[in-house]
Amino acid sequence: MQLAKVLYLLIGFVLFSTKLLAFKNDSLKVKKQAKHYFNTLVYTDFYGTGKRDLSDVNFVGKKLKTYQVRQFVLGFNTPLFTKDYYNKDSTVISNFHLLLTGGYSAVTPKFSGVVNDHKLSRTSLGVRAIYNFGRRTVLYAEFAPFVTQDRGYAYTRRIHIASALIYNFTVNKYFSFRLGYARSFTFGNRLNLPYVGIRVGKMDGVNLSVQFPRSISFNVPIGKYVRTSLYTKPQGGMYSFANSDSIYYLNNDKSLNFGRYEFLGGARIDILPSRFFSFYLSSGFTTQNYISFYSETFNKTNKQKLNYFYKEKINGSLFVNFGLVFKFGKVKSTYNNYNMYNALDLNSTDIGNNINTGNNQVPAREKRIKNVSPSEVQDLIETQDFY
Repeated sequence: MQLAKVLYLLIGFVLFSTKLLAFKNDSLKVKKQAKHYFNTLVYTDFYGTGKRDLSDVNFVGKKLKTYQVRQFVLGFNTPLFTKDYYNKDSTVISNFHLLLTGGYSAVTPKFSGVVNDHKLSRTSLGVRAIYNFGRRTVLYAEFAPFVTQDRGYAYTRRIHIASALIYNFTVNKYFSFRLGYARSFTFGNRLNLPYVGIRVGKMDGVNLSVQFPRSISFNVPIGKYVRTSLYTKPQGGMYSFANSDSIYYLNNDKSLNFGRYEFLGGARIDILPSRFFSFYLSSGFTTQNYISFYSETFNKTNKQKLNYFYKEKINGSLFVNFGLVFKFGKVKSTYNNYNMYNALDLNSTDIGNNINTGNNQVPAREKRIKNVSPSEVQDLIETQDFY
């Protein structure tokens, strides 16, 4: 009940602030020009599953008994620097973007067989560099160090690094493909993975997007304020875990690494009531659920994929997921610029938790208006946000 009240107050405050800001902007005679193409985003995400039994065949599963997970994420990304490169006629031919990213996630794996509560955290701070070559190519790079810890156990604090390098080629507004590399922890381990992606259909219309290892989604916008999708994606991570319950006893490790991942399949709806705020609701079924534990001593000299002493596939479960996305700042127009739409899409996913904030900055296609009123012209100008 308390959480629901907080969310209601937060949404109400955002809507009120939006109206107040719009009124304030309308009262200004000279509007400040935008410096960046990307909004500052602040987002929250909530995820939870049902309880499932673990196997009693091995020692660890028998000790833990059942498993359930809840996850909360608070993150942001904000533009630091934007540089446009111009043609002789003063038209923009390419641009470079540098963004700061960060986030905090709290993961609570519930094991009914252990006494101690384990509240696992992941804190990250990184940078993204995006170069839009102007016609068909976008180059995306991200470097994201993060710290994991089992809260209450300072000795479990560990530093890891996630990263990605992706090349995007926009063949035309109906088709694009991507190739690249990702150092990822999404599958509950430290992995170096190829990145392969294709998109068929307009970014601002109905499209099918296949992006490994991010997601597969079929996206259908409904008007200007609603976007729907059917999707499947992996979700998980690797976290520090205190061995306070003596889960592992061979090397007397005080700290372990805990890995989890699952594939989510379901439906999602994004609601965009304002230029400054959106939220999404999602539910479905989680399959291919795995949890694992890794000994730090055994993997001390291992620089690649970690070797586990326990790994178990768990039955599927229903899941619920919802999030809030807040946008700040005035941005330059990207209207009908499908290469920039791909740049915006690349920036929409948190690589640490594989959370997609939605392509809420890609403008909806405007319908042709036969009888145009002054208010409709003003709305169109604000939607395209020319500078």
